[in-house]
This record gives sequence, C-alpha cells and structure tokens, in this order.
Amino acid sequence: METMYFVLGMLSIVGAIILATIVWGIVKINNLLKEVKTNEERISEVRRMVWETTHATREEFDRRFKELERTIGSEFQKSDRDMYSEFEKRDRDLDLRFKDICDEIDHTRSYIDSRIDKVTGTLGAKQVIKG
Repeated sequence: METMYFVLGMLSIVGAIILATIVWGIVKINNLLKEVKTNEERISEVRRMVWETTHATREEFDRRFKELERTIGSEFQKSDRDMYSEFEKRDRDLDLRFKDICDEIDHTRSYIDSRIDKVTGTLGAKQVIKG
C-alpha cells in the first residue's frame, strides 16, 4: 500500500508539473498572441502613415509642379510680350530714322538743285514758270 501511495504521490507531482507546464504554455501563447496583434496594428499604422506621407508628398509635388508650370508659362508670355514691344519700338524708331533720312535726302536734293540752278542761272526761269 505504501508503494501505491508513493506512486500516486509521484503521479500527482508529475501531473501537477505537467499541468503547471500547460498553464505556463497557455499564458505564454496568450502573451505571444497579444504581441502579434500589437505588431500587426503597428504594421497597419506604419502602412497608413507611409501611404499618407507619400500621398501628401505626391500632392505637394503636383501642386509645386503646376505652380512652376504656371510661372514658366507666365514668364514666357511676359518675355514674349516684352520682346514684341521692343521689336515694335525698334521698328518705329527705324521708321522715324528712315523718314528723317528721306526728308534729309529730299532737303539735300532741293539744296543741290537750288545751287545748280544758281550756278547755271536758271533760277529766274523757274520763277517765271511758277509765277
């Protein structure tokens, strides 16, 4: 009988150790499951943050690109207008110079004609015709 009590005592100790090991394993598994869930939440949060950051960066890039495109377009138009107005100004200046040169040539011809007429003595004849 004593051996039976001894065997029962040993089995109960072994059973208690197995039960303690099972309880410890379950607790450890629950802790690991909580850690996995926390890590999954962190990964989801990081993914969301990465998406938001890349989306915001993309929107900022698009906004700046459009702004730059508008700026380049307006500068090009301004440059085009300035160049055209400068061209028109120089064209007017050339027209005025050409007119002044033509007037000066006419004045010079008239003066030369009057000198030639004076030398040849035909000045009176012209006055008679006009008169």
